[in-house]
Amino acid sequence: MKRLAVALLALSIALPSMAWTRVADRRIAAKSAELAPPDLKLLINKFNDEYLRGIEEAQASEGTDIHRSRLRERIDAQTRGIVKMIRTNQPMSAVVGQLGNLCHLVGDANNPFHIGDHDAAAQADFDQYFERRLARFAPLFYGLDRNLVLSSYLDRIFARTTHFSPLMAEEYSRGSGATFDDRSTAFGVASVCYSHAITDTVNLYYYIWKEAGGSVRPLNRTHAH
Repeated sequence: MKRLAVALLALSIALPSMAWTRVADRRIAAKSAELAPPDLKLLINKFNDEYLRGIEEAQASEGTDIHRSRLRERIDAQTRGIVKMIRTNQPMSAVVGQLGNLCHLVGDANNPFHIGDHDAAAQADFDQYFERRLARFAPLFYGLDRNLVLSSYLDRIFARTTHFSPLMAEEYSRGSGATFDDRSTAFGVASVCYSHAITDTVNLYYYIWKEAGGSVRPLNRTHAH
């Protein structure tokens, strides 16, 4: 029994309850910042340390309801809260930190293992697989929703990710990150989720900046180089 307890403890340590890895989180955040409204992009670059700190703070609360059953609610509140911060002249360094926090949450919303049944072992494996394949993804920016309505936009994010959950469950019934190749469903889902995480974050950044009274110029659908 003692050996079993030790083994279970080791397993729990080996399977962190986070969404994408830190490397993947930062890559999504950097790509999103590149496509943010020009004035907001300048602020993110200026306060990049705060931006990264916001991501780290979001990662620190992984495993809580904020990242699972209350994820949609949290993204909604976070988005509206940032608008309020800007409108009430809160320090832009703090605003940028909260943008980093939001980026992480949007990444969670685009992770199939954060939606539906939670398989900790498969999630941990998929997160590592995602990081290993990052360099092979060709991120596509799917374009701006120029008439974005926050509630319906979030509905679409969660509906889309929910659609991927059974596909990933089927993949993991046949193999793992060690066996998935670049023609696998896992690779396709990971690549699409990566692009959607960037696209959704950028759309929310534009929504925030516009709602706060900032100037925005539309982006075209393109590759997020």
